[in-house]
Amino acid sequence: MDTIWPIEIGITTFLQSAGEWLLNPLRLISFLGNEEFYMLVMPALYWCVDSILGFRIGIMLLTSGMLNSTAKLIFRSPRPYWFDAQVAAHSSESSFGMPSGHAMNSMSVWGLLAASIRKKSVSVITAVVIFLIGISRIFLGVHFTSDVLVGWILGAILLVVFLHLEKRVDGWVKGLPFGHFVLIMFLISLLVITVNALIIQANTDWQIPSAWITTAAASAPDGKVNPLSLDGTITNAAVLFGLTTGAVWLNRKGGFNAGGVWWRRLVRFLIGLTGVLILWAGLGQIFPDSANLFGFTLRYIRYALTGAWISVGAPCIFLKLGLAEKRK
Repeated sequence: MDTIWPIEIGITTFLQSAGEWLLNPLRLISFLGNEEFYMLVMPALYWCVDSILGFRIGIMLLTSGMLNSTAKLIFRSPRPYWFDAQVAAHSSESSFGMPSGHAMNSMSVWGLLAASIRKKSVSVITAVVIFLIGISRIFLGVHFTSDVLVGWILGAILLVVFLHLEKRVDGWVKGLPFGHFVLIMFLISLLVITVNALIIQANTDWQIPSAWITTAAASAPDGKVNPLSLDGTITNAAVLFGLTTGAVWLNRKGGFNAGGVWWRRLVRFLIGLTGVLILWAGLGQIFPDSANLFGFTLRYIRYALTGAWISVGAPCIFLKLGLAEKRK
């Protein structure tokens, strides 16, 4: 890849030469591919619009995130602003570059939204959003063009596989005792974490080129380079465990209806979001964020609780307060 990167630097600098007037619009577009954006939209869909669609979007987002983390550790490629000082770092990232998480997540998540709604206007809008998110990442200096292309390809493959297997997996889950399902999901989450930990361990002799660190520090003094981290993997795996086990338990108890008058939907969102902030930000302040088994365990617990709150904790409160009804 290092033979292609100098050529791709030319594409990046060409886009950036269009002017800084594009900076804020493209930062906004890039936000549409951020995990923070999805973590607001997915619960909003689940709590206030369509619980089934919101749950499916959540599963897709977390699966895409886990696979992306693994792929980054395999490719071990730099960000453009790590590689060449000509690139302006309008944003900074600590992980490896290929494949672009924004491109992969947008293709899989926005693609699933289009495939679920099946309206031409929605498909056109989502296609434009997916394309612009990819362009925004190149303009901001955090991805090579190849990072974005590979992200789109992997996201498209994931989307096709998801749509092909979804009904089969759903039928299989419905036939499982709940305790068995919990155990399987817990083991799957640990397997994902273990695989990435083994990849990192297998690369202990590999050193991040000092030129990448030096160039990145000069381009983005407030940024950091820490690509051999398990934080993102643990976060996605833990939320997936909490989200899926909570949703399956609630569904077997009758689920809940995400419809209703507008003010009930708004109150549900505010209550649910408050709980997310308490678990995510609140426990984040209390729990130590150390890169050892104890720190990783607390991170897993924190994010598993967040996933469970989204899928079952908040909906149970909605039902208790009369803000929602069971699904008919």
